[in-house]
Amino acid sequence: MTTPTNLPNSVVEAIASSIDLNTLDALSRTCRLIHHGLIQYRATLINSTLHCQNEEVPVDGSETFRYRARAGNWFYMEDGRSYNGKSGDCARDMVGECRRCGDVICRNCAIKPPASVALKERHRRLCKPCVHAPIATLIKAPVDSHVPLSSELVSRDVCKCADEGVWLCQPCGRSIRAADHDYQRIWRWRNQYGEVLGGLGTGIGEGVRGVVCGREADCCAAKEVEHQVDCDAEDARDGNVAPAPAPQQAPVDALIDQLRLTHERTPSPSLGPGYLRHEIEGIGGVVKRKRVRMVRVGHCVPEWDDERTSGSRILGREVRGERRSWCGWCNRVIPGEKDLLNEPPSSSSSSAGGSRRTSTSTTRSTEMKLD
Repeated sequence: MTTPTNLPNSVVEAIASSIDLNTLDALSRTCRLIHHGLIQYRATLINSTLHCQNEEVPVDGSETFRYRARAGNWFYMEDGRSYNGKSGDCARDMVGECRRCGDVICRNCAIKPPASVALKERHRRLCKPCVHAPIATLIKAPVDSHVPLSSELVSRDVCKCADEGVWLCQPCGRSIRAADHDYQRIWRWRNQYGEVLGGLGTGIGEGVRGVVCGREADCCAAKEVEHQVDCDAEDARDGNVAPAPAPQQAPVDALIDQLRLTHERTPSPSLGPGYLRHEIEGIGGVVKRKRVRMVRVGHCVPEWDDERTSGSRILGREVRGERRSWCGWCNRVIPGEKDLLNEPPSSSSSSAGGSRRTSTSTTRSTEMKLD
């Protein structure tokens, strides 16, 4: 039997390249035999442990002061600007993969964790096909659909933001709170307008006009639909049309030029009408161009009447842990009550209108304290 004392040097380096210094220290403290086996490779192991991918990036002095100023308030971390440098030297004791994109980062390159009260706002509602699907089909790792949640392959790929904390890199975590606020506004607006207004149907909630699944394009029931965007804005963003700098004009002349450009169309051979570019004549004879794209859109999520009452919490079933949901921070599934009890979710329980009893599991105790 091979013991830790006679392992090849290449095997030891391969094992150490997947762990950080904290994990290596915990491994050496398991027993005296492993400690003696690792101590002889001490210098090699320390140099072979997991490294942050930003370790070679130079330290920006101005970024250091900016990071310290933002660290005092979480809302400053939502700044969408991109920074070329980093605020300090990379650490070696706490290094791991970003829970969202998988990039290897250290504790100095990770975002400042949001406040505990913000955990309940990370939930995204899932459609019925995603709720009824086996939880093993909603994780990133390619595993069999019959693998239960209790297995290590599935349990390590579900959301653990409430239990083990938030570990996201700066590009992934800089805008998570802004996305939470936008999603909350969608539901507040949705609760104010129903399917019927003044005796006539509004069309909201029918077909693809409802709130889409939290998994978006990765939804189990996603389908491709036509999406129209304004060609002028799309071309300017893609860099096809570069606006030329114009001299400053008088207010009257600028208004006349604006009206002329609005009512006239400048033909372009490269950006002419075609199968993907449609010319639409609007009010007043204004010709607009729309670009048609096929995008993958998730299925609409269910809604309940008890959520429209005053004082009801948005996504109350997901926050209480009664229903399976999706984490908007790490893009991983949040197990529901049926998943934790190892029971297959039924359609009758997910479509009930609020008459079901609430039984909070132990893993959702953190979020219940926040209410």
